[in-house]
Amino acid sequence: MQFMVFTGRLAADPQVSDDFAKAVFRLIEKRGVDGAGKDRLVGVNCVSWSRGLNEKVIAPGLALGCEAIVTGTFVDTTYTARDGTERAAKELVVGRLTVLDWAANRDAETGAPVADRAAA
Repeated sequence: MQFMVFTGRLAADPQVSDDFAKAVFRLIEKRGVDGAGKDRLVGVNCVSWSRGLNEKVIAPGLALGCEAIVTGTFVDTTYTARDGTERAAKELVVGRLTVLDWAANRDAETGAPVADRAAA
């Protein structure tokens, strides 16, 4: 296993199971620009198996655009795609989560931080 620390913004709202047993979200981080001048984005799929963290932090506190730091370990997983083929992927299993930008501090319509809305 590889130990990893990743900082980024959520690419979408987290998917949390009804019983809070599993939460899945994707973090995206900008890492400069490529030769054509486009943003170079790096993403990682994160999965949390902690009911308490999923229920008390991830479900109510994270949403599209929120910034977070995840510390955890990489695991290889396999799954069956919609077309029936077997696929392999890496997931970052959340060991520790630090939320830098809470969903409650974001504008519901635009997703922008509330402080930015006041400045506009």
